[in-house]
Amino acid sequence: MKRKIVLMSAVLLIAVVSAFAINGNLFSNSENPLPNFKVTVYQYGGGSTQMGTEIVVYDSGNNELFSGTTGTDGIYSREWPYALGNYTVKAWYPARPNDGQNGQNGFTYSGANIVTSVTLGQNY
Repeated sequence: MKRKIVLMSAVLLIAVVSAFAINGNLFSNSENPLPNFKVTVYQYGGGSTQMGTEIVVYDSGNNELFSGTTGTDGIYSREWPYALGNYTVKAWYPARPNDGQNGQNGFTYSGANIVTSVTLGQNY
């Protein structure tokens, strides 16, 4: 009986390992990686980038999809798992509710990596 359990466990383990080998890693998406979304936020006037800017991306129905903060280089980047279509990225510096500047830019996702930018407006 004990031998039968060990043999069945070994067969099951070989089957699982074979499935991973045949299909590539089942938990990986390496053959079809997600596109990348990258936004650069520029200070008023467009000369330099702005770190610590709050960004929010909205779909065409004005539904918030995700938010983040630009790094020291003024860039926010992440994978893009959303459908083809039109989107808007809005930026606030400093982050809301203490913001003194904002800006926005519309963009269209057509299946490739997204590289866009926002230039902040004057202080208000």
